[in-house]
Amino acid sequence: MRSRLIAPALLGIAAAALVAAVPAAGKEGVKATLTTHIPLDAKPGARLEVGWTLAYVERGRRQPFGANGVFVRLRSASGAGAETGLAPMGAYPTGEYAASVVVPKGGIGDVEIGLRSWTSGPTGTRRGDMLFPITNDPLPGVARIVSPAAGHSGPTTWTVVAVAGLLSTLAVLAIAFVRRRTRGEKSRVSALRVPR
Repeated sequence: MRSRLIAPALLGIAAAALVAAVPAAGKEGVKATLTTHIPLDAKPGARLEVGWTLAYVERGRRQPFGANGVFVRLRSASGAGAETGLAPMGAYPTGEYAASVVVPKGGIGDVEIGLRSWTSGPTGTRRGDMLFPITNDPLPGVARIVSPAAGHSGPTTWTVVAVAGLLSTLAVLAIAFVRRRTRGEKSRVSALRVPR
């Protein structure tokens, strides 16, 4: 009897995890706002202190976005390598970030603010950083909202895929557990039968 209750309980827990994950995955629309001036004519090699906030709107109210792995990246105007500054590890309840970053060779050609992330596919695992739109972008141009990695489907899709995988695994484990318990009960009943 108890084994018949375990499978639905595990599925209930998995369903609750999915419901809890959906709001976390739904924090789309996060935007960055620079809180410091970026001198676009800064000399290559100069170190800049850049500050910004991350926030999204939920039910008409601005909410801070906190995460680790948030960075500011300065792309080179000449096509040389970009320079990245990572915000220190910690809690960000107000959504306020700061990082030190070096001006790349060739000067500043673009400013990006993003979140370090990884994507997996048939060719393996690679960086697939998510970039946030900058509300006061000093170098506006083409919207840079999505990952530059081809085939990256964004954090919401990956979260849903991960939760669906978890649900599937739990369901398979629950079914296997119930079957094993049922077989064990049948073999005990067979052993207790008196031969005729």
